[in-house]
Amino acid sequence: MWLPKKTYEALPVLYLAVGMLIILGAIYIGASHGLMPGYIVLGLLCMTGGVIVWNIRRIARSRAEGASSQILDMVMDQTTPSMH
Repeated sequence: MWLPKKTYEALPVLYLAVGMLIILGAIYIGASHGLMPGYIVLGLLCMTGGVIVWNIRRIARSRAEGASSQILDMVMDQTTPSMH
């Protein structure tokens, strides 16, 4: 499934916001409502998912940045004349 870049980039924040809204909604309906614990768990799962997606992207981007700098170093080493 393809998503526009802005939507794709906003997903972790969206997960966090939806999770927070679900938790706030559960608090609003009160403990007397039988589904409140389920709503709390769902909200926490959404927020955890947002943090996990953000962390996976951060790690992947730092690895890609490191790999691209290594490739650049290799290319530069091959193109510069050696001093014998």
